[in-house]
Amino acid sequence: MAGTWTRAWWRWTGGPTTRPVKRVVRVDGRSRADEPDDERQAFGRWVRKRPRVDGGKRRGDGCGRRSLSPTWVLAVGGPQSAGRGGRVGGVGRDASRLAGLQRRLQGIAGGLAVYDEAPDNVSSSTYSSTPSLPGCRVAPGRRADAGLPLARVTSNRIDVEALAAMDGVGRFREVLPMLMDPVAFAEAFVSGDAAGGCRVPSRGMERHRATLRSCGVASDARSRPAFAMKAFTTPKKDGRTARLVLDARPLNDAMRRPPSMDLPRLRDFIAEVERHRFAMQCDGVSYFYQFPVDASISRYFGIGMKGCDMLLNVLCMGWSWAPCIAQRASNVLVRDLGLAWVDNFLVLGGTLDEAERNVAVFRKRAQAARVEVRAEGDDALWQVRSRFVCVGVEFDLAAETQRHRLDPAWAERWVDGSGMTAVLSGRATARQFAEVFGGAVWATDILAVPRCHFAALLSFAGRLGGRMVGAAAPVWDEVVDVPPSARRELGALRKIVRENPWVVGGVPEDTGSVLWTDASSRAWAALLEAEGRFVDGRQGVFAGPDADAHINLKEMLAFAEGVVRLCWAPGAQRCRIDNAAVVGAVAKGSSSSYAANRVLSRSLRVAGRRGIVLRPDWVPSGGQLADPYTRGTSLPRFPAQLPLPRSRATPFDLF
Repeated sequence: MAGTWTRAWWRWTGGPTTRPVKRVVRVDGRSRADEPDDERQAFGRWVRKRPRVDGGKRRGDGCGRRSLSPTWVLAVGGPQSAGRGGRVGGVGRDASRLAGLQRRLQGIAGGLAVYDEAPDNVSSSTYSSTPSLPGCRVAPGRRADAGLPLARVTSNRIDVEALAAMDGVGRFREVLPMLMDPVAFAEAFVSGDAAGGCRVPSRGMERHRATLRSCGVASDARSRPAFAMKAFTTPKKDGRTARLVLDARPLNDAMRRPPSMDLPRLRDFIAEVERHRFAMQCDGVSYFYQFPVDASISRYFGIGMKGCDMLLNVLCMGWSWAPCIAQRASNVLVRDLGLAWVDNFLVLGGTLDEAERNVAVFRKRAQAARVEVRAEGDDALWQVRSRFVCVGVEFDLAAETQRHRLDPAWAERWVDGSGMTAVLSGRATARQFAEVFGGAVWATDILAVPRCHFAALLSFAGRLGGRMVGAAAPVWDEVVDVPPSARRELGALRKIVRENPWVVGGVPEDTGSVLWTDASSRAWAALLEAEGRFVDGRQGVFAGPDADAHINLKEMLAFAEGVVRLCWAPGAQRCRIDNAAVVGAVAKGSSSSYAANRVLSRSLRVAGRRGIVLRPDWVPSGGQLADPYTRGTSLPRFPAQLPLPRSRATPFDLF
């Protein structure tokens, strides 16, 4: 049985297989006491091997190499015998524990993740029998936050009952039982069985135990938690402190999905802010940790730790329901006063007096509910301003026309970050690409740059996301080859973000015309309506590759032809389309199809040069006035009267 030897590790895998295979990790000279108890219990049994000096192969050793020092071997899985008919390992064929060890070794957070920090005598080779993604290799991970202390956490607790009494809509009262009612919490489990039993140990969290106790965030568990999950820390923006996050995937998988967060869309958020002239901004101090959790529910928010597990006494950051609860609570505080983005509060006013009155009402609500807030940056608390930064957007409401752009500090970090450099070089880890791509999505939304202009980048991100979801093991630290076309588009976006131009808000005036576009299996038509008549139009037949295209792409081609050939007046151009996929793509500026993005990019570039803002609307097929001209009817002589629709719109037109 051939194996691969390194200075500190030995492993053998039988190649890709669907059956459990034996995996042996050997650490020469390492004491059994050096390994945490929870890892021994969770991932296998340590078996001491007697030193062999004759080089002979001993049954159960797993190898025939010479060994002169005492060795501890952690054996997992496989039917290999040990000693006289025994079996090495405490996990056997348990596939879930086998996958757990593999995740620890392949590690999302870094390299070989069996230990908090790899010893000097441990190779950085990756241990896994799962085939890597095609065209990828594994790069060592990082733990940049390993030594950071926890950020200051408030000991304040919100009066959730008082907050619920202010809720005139009832959206917060709908989710409040998930914090205070153990019966309602148990009913949220998919299987109906809330017994739990999951225990995943945390690494390196013992040093934060005293901090968690002192601020009341967590307490020592007096009995076994229903779910004891892995906790970890992530660096905050200041780079000097870290926040505590619980990997609550076991709990999230066992519960039903939470309802809508009621979080506004970013574009709607920006548009609402730019309707005002003054604003006051503040954010909640350790906002999630201000929400108390009933003692009978905290047993589901356990932290697996060496020695003694802990229980979170506050809202768990990492639980799928937590953002929904926090956002709905914030909406209660700013109702009829402004906007909220999770823990960011923005109180608005059209005039200075209106803004100050709204701030006074917000202060009363926050004090009544005992919500602790602080000013953003160096601003004084409760100060009303016309220029500020909120949720990564810099607003200038004092200008003649309200405008916004990216937060310059954020833009500089994204443009010159190490992740951007790695992606543009063509060899970046999946983690680096995901971080850069997430920033690209955020930047295009704020700067109003349609994402269809980056069709190759979107296509590569979609393919990579699909491969990661389908992979059997975490692949965040695998190096991926970014195609040149995606890098070119990312470089173009990087240039735009570096310039960081101001985006002027407001709604343009309507052009007074309506563009009707439609496509059939063989032809397309586009007509322009103004003052109740058709004033111009075009039609054509699909040829070449377009003749065999999907109907959604044909509808997009018809729309592009209409914009390019018929729309010339600047302003808001209304468009009538009977294809929901095209309406959605035009509205958000991108599609899930590479070909559709290329076509849409062409039409939006032309519209942008002419000062046109497209406003697509869906119409049922029976009300599509361009439909007859895609089925053999010739275009009329313009101007022409509008034809009667084939039928009235009914709900059945949706199917």
